[in-house]
Amino acid sequence: MTTNISEVFNSVLKGARSLPVTVLVQLTFFRLNSYFVARREVGANRLASTEQFTPYVDAQIQGRVVKAGSMEIVLYDHVKGLFHVKSRSGRTHRVNLHEKICTCGKTLIYGFPCSHIISACQHRCVDFRLFVEGYYTTKLYYDTWAPLFHPIFNEDEWPLYDGTVIVPLESMQRFGSGRPKSTRLHNEMDVREGKTLITCWLCKQLGHNRRSYEGERKFHSFHMLATSINYLTKAPTGPYWSIRMND
Repeated sequence: MTTNISEVFNSVLKGARSLPVTVLVQLTFFRLNSYFVARREVGANRLASTEQFTPYVDAQIQGRVVKAGSMEIVLYDHVKGLFHVKSRSGRTHRVNLHEKICTCGKTLIYGFPCSHIISACQHRCVDFRLFVEGYYTTKLYYDTWAPLFHPIFNEDEWPLYDGTVIVPLESMQRFGSGRPKSTRLHNEMDVREGKTLITCWLCKQLGHNRRSYEGERKFHSFHMLATSINYLTKAPTGPYWSIRMND
């Protein structure tokens, strides 16, 4: 789950930044359409199979039902449904079925019962599905993604526009060629902008290409040759060279 509505839009429209306005609108439209179509189909299938809750809630409840089977329960008040529940880790929690609360706080945060409440419901033969909030139902899930996106007509079929004409300011036009340099702060959700490092296909190393690699190799070869010539032209010393010179 994301923290705010802007993170939701960023997760859907990742990669849609630094694009021309027309392409940005088209990408947003078609990506949202595919997003709605996929989830609308899931909701319709779950309605047809009489599934009560969304896939996320069903998976979470199944895991918590398994966890609730290994807990120790002590009943304090059968009228208010007051329980003392101890988990396998040894930690205890207070459950009140009448007020639908648990001291762990997960039921209040997520909107569906925690494993402690499920364990108490099983002890009292109470349907724990009553503790799931209504916005997790399959019907509301389908209604959320029910709105349709209509196909776009060809440009020659568009009606004539008679509204206000917006003209860009000449003082704000860019006369330089190429993409303008980005000045925004990047985060992990941005597609990487800028040049990538060059990879040489000869040595498979980064930072140079084949041409610069060959030039560097020629430079090193010339340097080694010059060093060898300089060494051979020096006056040799030692007994071995003395014998060779006498011959």
